[in-house]
Amino acid sequence: MDFEDKKDRALYVNSDDQTLLLIKGTIADRDDAKRYVKRTANAILQVIQKHGLAHLRCVGAAALNNAIKASIIASGDAKTKGMDLVMSPSFQTVTFGDSGEKTAVVLKIFDFGDDV
Repeated sequence: MDFEDKKDRALYVNSDDQTLLLIKGTIADRDDAKRYVKRTANAILQVIQKHGLAHLRCVGAAALNNAIKASIIASGDAKTKGMDLVMSPSFQTVTFGDSGEKTAVVLKIFDFGDDV
Protein backbone atom coordinates (compact mmCIF):
# COMPACT_ATOMS: atom_id res chain seq x y z
CA MET A 1 0.00 0.00 0.00
CA ASP A 2 1.66 3.23 -1.13
CA PHE A 3 0.24 6.65 -0.30
CA GLU A 4 3.04 8.59 -1.94
CA ASP A 5 1.62 11.54 -3.83
CA LYS A 6 3.48 12.68 -6.97
CA LYS A 7 2.83 16.37 -6.27
CA ASP A 8 3.44 16.38 -2.53
CA ARG A 9 5.97 13.56 -1.96
CA ALA A 10 5.26 13.76 1.77
CA LEU A 11 2.48 11.35 2.71
CA TYR A 12 3.45 7.72 2.49
CA VAL A 13 3.51 4.45 4.33
CA ASN A 14 6.94 3.38 5.51
CA SER A 15 8.09 0.31 3.55
CA ASP A 16 9.35 -1.52 6.68
CA ASP A 17 6.21 -0.92 8.75
CA GLN A 18 3.00 -0.71 6.72
CA THR A 19 1.17 0.89 9.68
CA LEU A 20 3.57 3.89 9.90
CA LEU A 21 2.60 7.17 8.23
CA LEU A 22 5.26 9.89 8.20
CA ILE A 23 3.57 13.27 8.61
CA LYS A 24 4.79 16.48 6.97
CA GLY A 25 4.77 19.79 8.81
CA THR A 26 4.67 23.18 7.10
CA ILE A 27 2.80 23.43 3.80
CA ALA A 28 3.09 26.81 2.07
CA ASP A 29 -0.32 27.15 0.40
CA ARG A 30 -3.41 27.13 2.65
CA ASP A 31 -5.50 25.16 0.13
CA ASP A 32 -2.73 22.58 -0.28
CA ALA A 33 -2.54 22.28 3.51
CA LYS A 34 -6.27 21.53 3.71
CA ARG A 35 -6.00 18.91 0.96
CA TYR A 36 -2.95 17.38 2.68
CA VAL A 37 -4.84 16.99 5.97
CA LYS A 38 -7.81 15.39 4.19
CA ARG A 39 -5.51 13.01 2.28
CA THR A 40 -3.82 12.11 5.56
CA ALA A 41 -7.21 11.39 7.17
CA ASN A 42 -8.11 9.09 4.26
CA ALA A 43 -4.74 7.34 4.54
CA ILE A 44 -5.28 6.79 8.27
CA LEU A 45 -8.63 5.11 7.59
CA GLN A 46 -7.21 2.95 4.81
CA VAL A 47 -4.30 1.76 6.97
CA ILE A 48 -6.61 1.01 9.92
CA GLN A 49 -9.03 -0.91 7.70
CA LYS A 50 -6.17 -3.00 6.27
CA HIS A 51 -3.94 -3.46 9.34
CA GLY A 52 -6.13 -2.65 12.34
CA LEU A 53 -4.04 0.33 13.48
CA ALA A 54 -1.99 3.25 12.20
CA HIS A 55 1.08 4.99 13.62
CA LEU A 56 1.61 8.65 12.73
CA ARG A 57 5.19 9.87 13.25
CA CYS A 58 5.46 13.65 13.67
CA VAL A 59 8.59 15.74 14.10
CA GLY A 60 7.83 19.37 14.93
CA ALA A 61 4.78 21.31 16.01
CA ALA A 62 3.38 21.82 12.49
CA ALA A 63 3.52 18.09 11.72
CA LEU A 64 1.83 17.25 15.03
CA ASN A 65 -0.86 19.85 14.32
CA ASN A 66 -1.54 18.29 10.89
CA ALA A 67 -1.65 14.81 12.42
CA ILE A 68 -4.14 15.85 15.11
CA LYS A 69 -6.39 17.54 12.54
CA ALA A 70 -6.24 14.47 10.29
CA SER A 71 -6.99 12.18 13.24
CA ILE A 72 -10.10 14.20 14.13
CA ILE A 73 -11.33 14.08 10.52
CA ALA A 74 -10.58 10.34 10.29
CA SER A 75 -12.44 9.73 13.56
CA GLY A 76 -15.53 11.49 12.24
CA ASP A 77 -15.41 9.54 8.98
CA ALA A 78 -14.85 6.28 10.89
CA LYS A 79 -18.00 6.82 12.95
CA THR A 80 -20.07 6.62 9.75
CA LYS A 81 -18.51 3.17 9.19
CA GLY A 82 -19.27 1.97 12.72
CA MET A 83 -15.74 2.41 14.09
CA ASP A 84 -14.69 4.30 17.21
CA LEU A 85 -11.09 5.47 16.81
CA VAL A 86 -8.82 5.95 19.81
CA MET A 87 -5.45 7.74 19.85
CA SER A 88 -2.55 6.83 22.12
CA PRO A 89 0.48 9.21 21.97
CA SER A 90 4.10 8.33 22.74
CA PHE A 91 7.62 9.66 22.16
CA GLN A 92 10.30 8.16 19.93
CA THR A 93 13.87 9.20 19.17
CA VAL A 94 14.52 9.47 15.43
CA THR A 95 17.92 9.78 13.73
CA PHE A 96 18.21 12.10 10.72
CA GLY A 97 21.53 11.36 9.02
CA ASP A 98 24.06 14.07 9.82
CA SER A 99 21.62 16.35 11.64
CA GLY A 100 21.51 14.04 14.66
CA GLU A 101 18.63 12.83 16.75
CA LYS A 102 15.25 14.45 17.25
CA THR A 103 12.27 13.53 19.36
CA ALA A 104 9.18 12.52 17.43
CA VAL A 105 5.64 12.17 18.69
CA VAL A 106 4.06 8.91 17.53
CA LEU A 107 0.28 8.72 17.55
CA LYS A 108 -1.07 5.17 17.60
CA ILE A 109 -4.63 5.19 16.25
CA PHE A 110 -6.85 2.14 16.35
CA ASP A 111 -10.49 1.08 16.46
CA PHE A 112 -11.58 0.81 20.09
CA GLY A 113 -13.72 -2.19 19.18
CA ASP A 114 -10.72 -4.17 17.85
CA ASP A 115 -8.35 -6.14 20.05
CA VAL A 116 -4.98 -4.56 19.27
